[in-house]
Amino acid sequence: MTALIAEGRLRAGRKLSADTFWLDIEIPDAERFRVPGCFLKLRAWPEPGKGAGPLLDRPFSLHRVQAGGVQLLIRRVGPATRLLSELAPGAPLKLTGPLGRPLAETAPASNYYLVAGGIGLAPMALVRDWLRASGQQSRLFYGERSGAQQADQAWLAAWADDFTATVDDGSGYGRPGLVTEPLAEALALEPRPILACGPPPLLAAVTSLAERFGVVPRVWLEAGMACGLGVCLSCSLPLKGGGRFKVCGEGPTADGRTIDWEAS
Repeated sequence: MTALIAEGRLRAGRKLSADTFWLDIEIPDAERFRVPGCFLKLRAWPEPGKGAGPLLDRPFSLHRVQAGGVQLLIRRVGPATRLLSELAPGAPLKLTGPLGRPLAETAPASNYYLVAGGIGLAPMALVRDWLRASGQQSRLFYGERSGAQQADQAWLAAWADDFTATVDDGSGYGRPGLVTEPLAEALALEPRPILACGPPPLLAAVTSLAERFGVVPRVWLEAGMACGLGVCLSCSLPLKGGGRFKVCGEGPTADGRTIDWEAS
């Protein structure tokens, strides 16, 4: 798969929670990004030496591909994501991708449980579309720490169909508690392979549950990337038995059972 650079423009943006934003970016040949499991690098500021702004492009999971554009979910946590959250429609952007390895070379052969912790919600719509196109079903488990961080419920329901929301502090909508609790209940009734995205403690917990119920845990890793090309190794994670997994070059998805979560 060859990554290309495209010049795009922001068609629309929407605030979904206190710090979560949806971006719709028009680009030529958007269909090439319809690759579940891959990501792109985004720049909305001058190149180095040509003006102020972050030094590097920023990596983002693809949320969806629709109508000649790509959609992203971002969480405002630093200068780059703050700048992106404040862009006005028509603003130019540079996209590089798709990067990483596809989730699978063939159509999925089973139903899935999708697990999203926080901004780990980002890639789940594209995965859901991929499963649906192959006649497979998915159930989404979406957890946040607080109601203020939860994505707009109507927006979520418009694409997620079957979902269970949880919130750690009991505020907002959905079920109070950890997202792994309803996941464990569902696995006990109907074991399914899992695709999870979120912080490492969540991915480690999901992997443990998957091993308990005898299903495959595919984890979508969010280790910090710099180059995004497998050169700098800043995003690598330790593997059980030795060696390291390059998230940008060999991922961003991996079998959770291969990652040494205690050493991560």
